[in-house]
Formats: sequence, C-alpha cells, structure tokens
Amino acid sequence: MIPYYWVMGLVSQTMEYYPYVVHPINVLGVGIALLVHHEWARQDLDRAVLWRRLGAFLGVGLLSVLPTVAYFLVVGGGVLEATKGNSAVMDALVASGLLIAAGLMWVVWRHFDWGPLVPGAMQALAAVTAPYALVSPFWNISGHVIISLMPALYLTLVDRRFWPLLVFPVVMVPNRIYLDAHTWEQSVGGFLVAALVVGGVYWVQASGSLRPELGATTS
Repeated sequence: MIPYYWVMGLVSQTMEYYPYVVHPINVLGVGIALLVHHEWARQDLDRAVLWRRLGAFLGVGLLSVLPTVAYFLVVGGGVLEATKGNSAVMDALVASGLLIAAGLMWVVWRHFDWGPLVPGAMQALAAVTAPYALVSPFWNISGHVIISLMPALYLTLVDRRFWPLLVFPVVMVPNRIYLDAHTWEQSVGGFLVAALVVGGVYWVQASGSLRPELGATTS
C-alpha cells in the first residue's frame, strides 16, 4: 500500500509545477496549432500548405512578445521576479501581446483566405482578452484560467473530439487556489467569464460565417 504522505507529497509537487508545465501560453499555443492543423486537414491540401500556416503562426507568436521585451529593455529588472505573484503591469503586457497576436493572425488568415476557423478563434481570443485587461487592475481575476480555457473551449465547440483539453483549465482553477495566487471567486470568475465570452462569440459565428464550415464538419 502506498503511504499517504507519499501521495500527498506527489500531489503537492504536481500542483507546484503545474502552472509552469501547463502554462496558459503553452495551452494557447498548442491549442491554436491544433486548430490550424484541424482546419488544414478538413481542406485536403498539400502538407506544404500546413507548414506555411504553422510558420505564420509561429512568426506571429514571436511578435506577440514585443510589448514584454520592450518593457524590460526600457525598465529593466528580471523576468522571473516580475512574473512571480500578480502584477497589473504584467497582466497588461500579456494582454497587449495577445491582442497583437489575435489581430495579426486574423489579418494573415483573411488575406490568404486560409479558412474561417482560425480567424474565428482570434476573434474569441480578442473578445476574452479585453475584459481580462480591463478588470485586472481593479480585481485580480485569474488570467491563467481565462487564457487556458479559451483555446480548449473553442476547439471543443468546433469539434467535440477535443473535449479532453478542457481538463487543463479545469485543473487550473483549484491550482490557483492551492498556490494562494487567487481566491475561489477570482478563479471561478475567470472560468465563467471565459466560458461565457468564448461561448457567446462562437454562437454568433456558428449562426453566420462558420455555418458552412461546421456543416462540413458534421457531415
């Protein structure tokens, strides 16, 4: 029989490392990459097209860190120290980077007419980032929960086969409490805000521009 203290020690270590291994930016990056692949696969195109799209996605991802890089070049200080705990400045930098990424991805996908799913996800990302940026200076709502739920929920709405990804933001809710980074209200509030905004944006899209694509998905 496994000792109780050993199990609890393992749980404690897992919760300590969870927000670093399953960082919301990692979840966002992997989630959008999966959506890029999903959209490409449905279009039955050459694999070279997929690599071009993933390359564009990675390029935009690098540009999204410009606000944070510029801040530390001007102000100075250590990144590790700044990212510990909660900071309205860091929240604003992350939010601005997400808005840059969402805008550029939307423009690139629309310019090359690569399909509606990725631009739709970028609209949802921008829509959920706005309240996070506005509320964060006054109420410490959990950005970890919001950003990790956005891609997982959008992918699940597009195709129910992606539902296991929802485990990551669900675990993130009690994780923020366990690490004393947020209260239950702040973590659950972040989950509800993201769920309502992403679900609302998707509902509007599914009744309009995404309807042909989703019809093809279910056929």
